[in-house]
Amino acid sequence: MSTFFMGVDLGGTVIKAGIYSPDGQELVVAEHPFPTESPQAGFSERNMETLWQVTCSVIREAIAKSQLSASQIAGVSFSSHGKGLYLLDKHGKPVRNGIVSSDSRAQAIVTQWHQNGTSEQAYPLSLQQLWASHPVALLNWLKQYEPDSYRDGRYVLMVHDYIRYRLTDQLTCEETNISGSQLYNPTTSSYDPKLCELFGIEEANDKLAPVINSAQSTGCVTTHAANECGLKEGTPVFGGFFDVVGAALSSGVSQKDKLSAVAGTWTISTRVFDKIMPADYPYVWGKYCIPGTYFVHEGSPTSASNLAWFTRHFFDQRLQDYKVLNACVAEGATRQNDILFFPWLYGSNYHSNLHGGLLGLSSHHTEGDIAYAIYQGIVFSHLLHQDRIVGIDDCTQAIRFTGGPTNSALWMQMFCDASNLPLEVVDVQQSGCQAAALCAAVGSGYYSGFDTAIASSTPKITAYQPNPIAHQQLRDKFARFKAVADALSC
Repeated sequence: MSTFFMGVDLGGTVIKAGIYSPDGQELVVAEHPFPTESPQAGFSERNMETLWQVTCSVIREAIAKSQLSASQIAGVSFSSHGKGLYLLDKHGKPVRNGIVSSDSRAQAIVTQWHQNGTSEQAYPLSLQQLWASHPVALLNWLKQYEPDSYRDGRYVLMVHDYIRYRLTDQLTCEETNISGSQLYNPTTSSYDPKLCELFGIEEANDKLAPVINSAQSTGCVTTHAANECGLKEGTPVFGGFFDVVGAALSSGVSQKDKLSAVAGTWTISTRVFDKIMPADYPYVWGKYCIPGTYFVHEGSPTSASNLAWFTRHFFDQRLQDYKVLNACVAEGATRQNDILFFPWLYGSNYHSNLHGGLLGLSSHHTEGDIAYAIYQGIVFSHLLHQDRIVGIDDCTQAIRFTGGPTNSALWMQMFCDASNLPLEVVDVQQSGCQAAALCAAVGSGYYSGFDTAIASSTPKITAYQPNPIAHQQLRDKFARFKAVADALSC
């Protein structure tokens, strides 16, 4: 009887479950949209019981679609969104709705921490830039505005920690994700009580669950959970990881010579090092899934979601088709217009007071000109992150790319030319599910470690080489892009 592994991807808007062979070949994926609730401006929440039920539903659906016996699934693991807050009481019951990483209710608190120097004091300990959706910011908000929830909270969890708890009855926090929480010190590989003190939530030091690594298991599927989700009782459940780590793993990134680039709702650039590199810039560091390594990354919601918004509201219905849209962009590219698009509809990754927009429109411009400018603007916003990550040292040899824009060869060539590095598009449709399944394969002992799993599941790639002339043209326009943004921020 063949052995398979399940990966569950707990995203910000969709929950997925996939079943894979040990070498990462996909059998089936089931998914269920699960949008967040927004009871007030800036709130982004999920009912935690409904989250569990939706997760059970996709697990059951994946098993049914695969026509496998549940006993053939030798392990389960996770890829999940980072940040947010999933708070349980002393009985292991949700205190309130879970809070998702897109939540901004605590922005005023974070702004104050920036102004009074708290963020600067915390950075050497947490190695994190401060976001409104960090657990520490949300806990401080609860302490001020929902004191009963703050008081009753006993366990601070990330989203995959909660689902893992529902499967196993074991309360733990997984390292790659909790290392980005502002509660954890990546240098010492432990929670740091000083962080809770700095952020005014001293009581939270008693609310932290034991930390496990990605491939570690603290339990198996319980009888009750098996009845709900369709997995076999006793199936091992493994830690999992932050989805940024999952994307890098599924791309085969395990050393600093390759950069993992993701373009979807967010644009993300990630590299892996065997030590934390000193720098003047406040890079965001976390513990990678390979023991003894760290990942450094930057990201923002400035990628293809901006294109989706624009096409939905302003373009003809036919441009919803990627093939038609790409042809339109190719036609616009032949004219090399000077339109600039700023993909900051969901916030800026350059100056905090900037918003999205188009600059340089004239009456002779066509939808092709505008579409090309949108593609180009998303490339430029991606470069703001990627240039910093590449600039840590001079060791980057290639970029491994995943995400929706990989469906456009023209767009990938733009990313490649702007980067001036070889670019390799990874043929992985569900990187979160696949990486999580590989994590379960490592945890179960099928592979001796993540390096071995990566070597045994090398993805197919499509390679692009940079054009030096196009590189210079794009970099000249990128300089103008930044100059205009600087001027608008004043």
